[in-house]
Amino acid sequence: MKGEHVQRARAIRHSDFSEEYTGRVVIISLADGKTLSGVLLESRRYWVKVKASNGDIAYINKSFIVSVVPTSN
Repeated sequence: MKGEHVQRARAIRHSDFSEEYTGRVVIISLADGKTLSGVLLESRRYWVKVKASNGDIAYINKSFIVSVVPTSN
């Protein structure tokens, strides 16, 4: 209607739970069956940044991640 303010519902932002395991040692299982162990340094909308056990930095697209398991370390 003309002159009325329409309040639109905002989209609910769902968490990927990355805040729970950022900075921790994790084991990441990928869609191709490979696994990567290392410290999760950062998580963005589509990518995660991991410092692997051998010291290498890996950027992984989230669409290829099957699971992330925090270790007890």
